[in-house]
Amino acid sequence: MSIKTTLKNDDLPAKSEDVLREALIANAMKPIAAELRLCDLSSLARHILSNESANLTDLLESSTELYFKPETLMYAGTSSIDLNWNGDVTVCLHMKFTNEGVSVMFHLFLLALNSAVDVKFIAFDQPSDDPQENTKRLETALSNARLNS
Repeated sequence: MSIKTTLKNDDLPAKSEDVLREALIANAMKPIAAELRLCDLSSLARHILSNESANLTDLLESSTELYFKPETLMYAGTSSIDLNWNGDVTVCLHMKFTNEGVSVMFHLFLLALNSAVDVKFIAFDQPSDDPQENTKRLETALSNARLNS
């Protein structure tokens, strides 16, 4: 028995816009992730395990204030860790970006040598019917939220 998946012509542009949006967010998070990796991941994991949300919030605020305007990139209040048998730690921080009518909820994954993002949803105030226009709005919102360095 084989299962065949059929994509409609309209599905591909939407999927490519999703990938582009995730790439925009990942690129914007590079300096934040680099800043956070200056902390020992096991220390971050201890904060998470001890349910020290205020400490995590302070740490994330101090890491983001160098790169983003106040209250545009925030800790969403939850996080998780993944510990595996070989001792590697992965920290997952739930983050929220809000600026210029664009809201993004995503997970920021921190590993010893790299990082990743997983976008959960993107909402636009008054979204356009054109997915590319919405992607441009996200790009502009991210750009305008950054501090000029």
